[in-house]
Amino acid sequence: MRQVTERHDPIQSLYRSLEPGAADTAVSVILKLRGETCDIDCLYCYEKRKEAPGGARIDAGQVRRLTELFRGRPIAVELHGGEPLTAGRDHMAEVLVELAAQPTVVRVSLQTNGVLLDDEWLDLFDELCPDLQIGISLDGDAEGSTWRVGYDGRPTYPKVTAALRLLAARGKKAGVITAVTPAVLGRAAAVLDHLAGFEAVNAVSFVPCFDASVRRTTAAPGDRRPASRLLQQAAVRGSGGPAWAISPAQYADFVLAAAVRWLEEGHFTRMKLEPAVSVIRRLRGLESGFCHFSDLKCDHVFTL
Repeated sequence: MRQVTERHDPIQSLYRSLEPGAADTAVSVILKLRGETCDIDCLYCYEKRKEAPGGARIDAGQVRRLTELFRGRPIAVELHGGEPLTAGRDHMAEVLVELAAQPTVVRVSLQTNGVLLDDEWLDLFDELCPDLQIGISLDGDAEGSTWRVGYDGRPTYPKVTAALRLLAARGKKAGVITAVTPAVLGRAAAVLDHLAGFEAVNAVSFVPCFDASVRRTTAAPGDRRPASRLLQQAAVRGSGGPAWAISPAQYADFVLAAAVRWLEEGHFTRMKLEPAVSVIRRLRGLESGFCHFSDLKCDHVFTL
């Protein structure tokens, strides 16, 4: 009997495209409602370092074309930025109404810095998109949020935590994205406990700042630099990269320490933790919806 050994391209085995017949698999569509335009100026922001900046608003007519573009395939929409709330309530309402009119849109989520979030915004969401999933960007505690500042150089932490308390008061939940920088290294347990202390938080995702290659500040329009860009300028002067950058080893140690705390303190009973959950699922042979751990990767994410 002749034995045949098949050869597989390792790259193709890592990246699986959406097959034409897999019509029940939702396409992820990120709508950057205002491009990279944002009302705050985080020192590590990669959006504002992109070579093709722009703040044009996505209008309802463009949203209406989603069904046509994806030919009836289910769509999971994420409203993103920059800061999507800078589009304004009236404009946001038009977008949400259009999304609600499309039967193929199976999920709508919003990623916001939380600074503008108030009762009026939540009333709007309750009226037009009651199942909206909300994500908040917050780098742990006040110390960890050092790099998240307004153009005046002042920390955004107080406003963001106020938004989380407002969400809790309205009976709503939110996931939190936390950037891992030197400001949280060695404090994984304290940072996770702090986030778990917010009643509204039901998920935390730790993402790394692997920015060692950043050597210059973000360009600013005009000759006068805002206070935030002056802070950024001071942070990028080091020879080893910007002061907010970490190494892969530091990130791994932080994630492992956070996962241990998540288990020991029982946070897992009410709060999802990434990338820990995705690692556990993959080790058990299960799929993950987190694109970094999925064989779909980002092939199925489209950004407008």
